[in-house]
Amino acid sequence: MDIRERFEDPHVVILDGAMGTYLYQKGVPRGFCYDEVNLTMPQLVKEIHREYLNAGAEIIETNTFGANRFVLEEFFGIGDKTREINYMGARLAREVARTEAFVAGSIGPVSRPHDRRRTLSSAELEEIFREQIESLLEGGVDLLLFETYNCVEEMEVGIKVARSLSPQTPIIASFTFPNQLKTIFGEKITDIMEKVENLPVDAVGANCGPGPQGVHEAVRIILSLTPKPVLYMPNAGQARFIHGKFLYPHNPEYFAYYGEKTAKMGAKFIGGCCGTTPEHIRVLSQRLRGKRVKRKVKRVVLREKGESEDRGPARVETRVGKLLKEGKLLSVEVEPPRNPDFSEILKGLERWKATEVNALNISDSPMARVRMNPFSFAKIIKETLPLETIVHMTCRDRNLLAIQSDLLGASAMGIENILALTGDPPSLGDYPFATGVYDLDSLGLIEIINSMNSGRGFLGNPLGARTNFLVGASLNLNRIDQGELERARAKIGAGARFLVTQPVFDPAYLEGLLKKLETLGVPVVVTVMVLLGWKNAEYLHYEVPGIHLPPWVLKRMEGKRGKEGKREGVKIAREIYREARKMVPGILLVVPGENYGLVEGILD
Repeated sequence: MDIRERFEDPHVVILDGAMGTYLYQKGVPRGFCYDEVNLTMPQLVKEIHREYLNAGAEIIETNTFGANRFVLEEFFGIGDKTREINYMGARLAREVARTEAFVAGSIGPVSRPHDRRRTLSSAELEEIFREQIESLLEGGVDLLLFETYNCVEEMEVGIKVARSLSPQTPIIASFTFPNQLKTIFGEKITDIMEKVENLPVDAVGANCGPGPQGVHEAVRIILSLTPKPVLYMPNAGQARFIHGKFLYPHNPEYFAYYGEKTAKMGAKFIGGCCGTTPEHIRVLSQRLRGKRVKRKVKRVVLREKGESEDRGPARVETRVGKLLKEGKLLSVEVEPPRNPDFSEILKGLERWKATEVNALNISDSPMARVRMNPFSFAKIIKETLPLETIVHMTCRDRNLLAIQSDLLGASAMGIENILALTGDPPSLGDYPFATGVYDLDSLGLIEIINSMNSGRGFLGNPLGARTNFLVGASLNLNRIDQGELERARAKIGAGARFLVTQPVFDPAYLEGLLKKLETLGVPVVVTVMVLLGWKNAEYLHYEVPGIHLPPWVLKRMEGKRGKEGKREGVKIAREIYREARKMVPGILLVVPGENYGLVEGILD
């Protein structure tokens, strides 16, 4: 039988299991380029192929899932090895399979779901797919398997290239649905299948995902939506990180039970994905080899719970936003306490109830020094003081999961105003050996917040309700060139609705700066900082990036220490405050070292 006849034959076809996680299990370390193993450890790759062949696999996949130039270059710096890795991947599988099994060229997605700043054009995608597919075909694959996709549009480009290179080579298109029968972007199986039905592919299916049960449900729906042969290739289950290693459940009997159950339902191609091993395929083969495919699934309708189809931009309204429109925002930056006792800080903040101050900026462990969580402290202030809060949120300490989790919690607590920041690196602070996360920078954080304001998570998955965050962004005053203006525009385009400057010490410079910023179309909040003495002024001017003190300020602060230094610092801040108040709708007052009693001197 040739491969085309095998697609039309009424019997189940058994595929192999995982390659990457099995290489990891055999000692190839995490973080290593598993596709490059085709060149560095070819005998190990052949050994794994042989184990799957002996276990009963009728199709073995090439070790090329991530072997496209974009991934190889961006993550490992070996894009120049793309053709060699793919060709060798095909040859190694071909040498093992011979005439006993077919070889599927494994083609994973090119782009990564969280990479928002690197967008590939269709022409770039075509070139990337062409290089990989040409190499696989030259190496002798029998079919092409596009697997673990979330985006039909990207796969469509790859299939177009594949058909132009080899019109007769069979193609299987497989997606992953990890998010309650939706892709990671929140797209439903029904929508995916409607698009895929128009593509020139020979079979469709689901792989990876949450495990045998979840992928079984996805395949059940797919079977009801297409007459084409269907593939089922789940993970062994959920991985756990134990004693420094990722471990998947060892469940060959359970895995094979669901494989048989899915085959009885009508799936034709059955195999395994992450965490599965030759033992999983051996037990699966014992149950299924020689079994015929009989479809038994009726058409199903997906029911959505709590999902809003409105994906349009949210209209955010907060008290801080209103104060900015009225030109009346006056905020003071406050550092959360270093311990659970917040009573002393609150006593100090109560003095502002009788002043013009109407908001507090809550910092997020500035200079990477441990403080109370800013959202928690903002909640305390909200319950005890008649002041609005603007919470600083950094990308330093939180990964993508924690960022969204904290934002959901903040929304539930009624916190509505956020200043999005990248954050000072841990090397500056109390724990220089701590790991900085930085899954995102401030621009990416703004994108997340804006997406949640539209009722969607970062990758488009529905939340069921909108958040209501007014988000602001920082502005580097000492770099107001075209590049900085473009970055500010990018932040505004991502959803920022106001800008906060770094400390301003020269009103004349500020006036010219604001003219440049008029084209941005959002309110600007100017930061006015109190200098505490000559030593403080020197440090800020010479050691802190983004802060520049004009000569007249340095001259007035020179040699002044203690109370004299603070008095002069307050005088300078008052002068700057009075001038800036005439120009902008909002002022942020910053007093280092928790010297909050100096604020009244600025407002006199």
